[in-house]
Amino acid sequence: MNLQLALSAPQDPSLGYRLLAEPPSCGVRHLTVCIRTHSDTVTTLCLWGDPDLLPQPRTGSYYAKLETGAEELRTLSARLISRWQEFVAYQPSRQQGPLDELPYTNLADLSGRSAVEVLAQVTELAEEGEYLLDELLAGEGHELAEVRRRLLDLLGRQDLRIRFDSDLDLPWPLLAVGAGPTSGVPGAQAPADPFATFLGHRHEIEALSGVYPTAYWYESTRTRPTASAWTDEELAGTLLADDVIKLLDDRTELTERFHGSELLAALHQPVVDHDLMYFYCHGEYVRQGDRTWQALRLSDPVAIDASIVDRYRKRHTEANARDGTLCLFHPMVLLNVCFAGAPATAGYAGISAALVKHGALGVLAPSIAMPQVFGAEFALRFFTLYAIEGLPAGRAVLETVRWFAKEYRNPLALTYGLVCGMDSRLPASQEGPTSS
Repeated sequence: MNLQLALSAPQDPSLGYRLLAEPPSCGVRHLTVCIRTHSDTVTTLCLWGDPDLLPQPRTGSYYAKLETGAEELRTLSARLISRWQEFVAYQPSRQQGPLDELPYTNLADLSGRSAVEVLAQVTELAEEGEYLLDELLAGEGHELAEVRRRLLDLLGRQDLRIRFDSDLDLPWPLLAVGAGPTSGVPGAQAPADPFATFLGHRHEIEALSGVYPTAYWYESTRTRPTASAWTDEELAGTLLADDVIKLLDDRTELTERFHGSELLAALHQPVVDHDLMYFYCHGEYVRQGDRTWQALRLSDPVAIDASIVDRYRKRHTEANARDGTLCLFHPMVLLNVCFAGAPATAGYAGISAALVKHGALGVLAPSIAMPQVFGAEFALRFFTLYAIEGLPAGRAVLETVRWFAKEYRNPLALTYGLVCGMDSRLPASQEGPTSS
């Protein structure tokens, strides 16, 4: 950091903020998978990580050219997400009661459903996830074979902290290892619990998407964490929505908002001092000609997409990076919004990536059209772990996935992907005891 600029930058704690000497660094990542698409026909993959888990070669590195093209992998990714959408829309052929009406849409708790039915569906999803991983790593080259061997060995373990720094926007938690019968072994059976084969059930996972380009990182000096809830009024008060709001209100200084115009007004300001931003509203794909991009809508007609986020925050981010101008936008964001975590259409940034680009610590969002009943249950469970129990976001996501798999036998928590933010924690309240 330029010392003269750092000394001249505003940092009066009495005004509610201070400038850190250096931006925060990340914690340990056991494995980093870096994928770069140089063209639709040239994609490379490189691995590095904890030397106890991935000893580096003496005279080289784990680097290989992938043999499957980037466009084919994007197509396979879209196909995998469509299979999960088909799971949500599953309709039993024989309906014996009201609970048989779109059960995976209308029920969060599937433990009362037939175990055979649920396991068959989840096994199919796991095998689809393993197929995409197999195609990603398919090839005969010596370097690729060694990278594949090392990577599959690590992915097959448990409780690693893994970062995917990739130009290919793939739904990493939905990929799987060991999902099908062991090849070449007569009579081998599929895993007893297909939930455990998904990467999102095995490991803490974050994807990287762009960089927040500044050395000038401001933080708040508040004594109590703040949060904002951005809700479509049609969804307010439904299902467990009120329980989520009550949890956030108990743990933070909470502000509730319902309109996209209010969100744009907030983004227009240099300081958006929220530790946590929660969105519970509708998402959609907007189409214009042959172009498609993601957007979310609150209670008004204003559509919020990545380009709007970028337009409203760009001048603040650039001024901060250039000369240390006060800019504070570092929330952990849960976008409980349909499609908000889905891979962006080629040529467009996703909403998650746009928020991180302008300073958000991390963004958690689903890659599918999420049923309202499950979305509310997920938010309540995740916030219990993140806001009440104080787990970092990466661990809170993993424990949420495992909880829904064990207690509800529902795999939909796997569709929530984390972009950055694995180490993010909600700050502890520094308020002293109140006098009676």
